[in-house]
Amino acid sequence: MDEVVTDENRVRALEAVKRNRGSAGIDGMKTTELEKHLQAHWERIRAKLLAGTYVPSPVRRVEIPKPNGGTRTLGIPTVSANCTRAQFAFGMGGGSPSVPSASRPALPGFEGASNRRY
Repeated sequence: MDEVVTDENRVRALEAVKRNRGSAGIDGMKTTELEKHLQAHWERIRAKLLAGTYVPSPVRRVEIPKPNGGTRTLGIPTVSANCTRAQFAFGMGGGSPSVPSASRPALPGFEGASNRRY
């Protein structure tokens, strides 16, 4: 976990999330606002990660059309949660394209989640 929360790893994850330009989650925060958010809240987030008490925000559910008709639900995590996922990917020695789920710590909300974006 110490490797996950390093400043270098945080900067690397932040750049990956900003480069991805994903949609805002339930909190409405855009990737352009993430750096300011992390400056204000990083120490609290870091402490929760080190204590094992970090829980990501719930995902925003969106219905998207399927090619053959109907819809399916898509979960959009917050950009802050995406940044934390990227930190795990990079901190566990991963990076592009993914970290095998068996080697990723099981945090609530991250079980079985892929890191394909990073």
